Amino acid sequence: MRCSRNTVRIMKREENKNYYIEPVEIEIYLKKAGKVRTVIKDMYIELIEVEPISEGSKKIFDHFIGRGDPIDLMEVQNMFPEFIKVIYDSYYKNMDLFEKLSMHYKTALGGSNDSWRLALYFTELLLKYEPTVASSKFLGDFQTYNLNYLITKLYSVKQNFLLEDSTVAYLIKRRNMAYRDKPRDKEFDKLVELWEFNIKEKFY
Repeated sequence: MRCSRNTVRIMKREENKNYYIEPVEIEIYLKKAGKVRTVIKDMYIELIEVEPISEGSKKIFDHFIGRGDPIDLMEVQNMFPEFIKVIYDSYYKNMDLFEKLSMHYKTALGGSNDSWRLALYFTELLLKYEPTVASSKFLGDFQTYNLNYLITKLYSVKQNFLLEDSTVAYLIKRRNMAYRDKPRDKEFDKLVELWEFNIKEKFY
């Protein structure tokens, strides 16, 4: 479910770390007033960086990161033709979506903030078809890189947005995997628990 924020929140919680900020509804019982009040608390989900998986993958990542651009699959085929076959074999069913996404990237880089938002929604959709042979063995997880990139970009241009529940759950999973050997953040864990409860409540 999507909705808009009433205000733009600051993305940076710690120096040199980027976050997606998900609002979590919390019901508080006011005993004296005999009422239940709903408050919103921001859940900061750290965006875990994506690492290339091979020398070929590193060439692709370095090329687009060096330009400050998202990884455009259509451009990958132009710049690195050695990957055309593996890309086609994995993505031919959704190539029309990647073409539309590429157009949104181009208009966004030309200054259209609406196109950044549309690019994010296309990326959320295409993530549902991952992993593929191309991404897991050759290209690297460019879809997650683009997800992180687009979230960061939308905050930087002060655009309001919310992710799909499944995408938020995916970011939480990646964050928890990255922190699995570190001390638990009880506040974060509690917000995740409340968020998951709210999601279940929506379907009853």
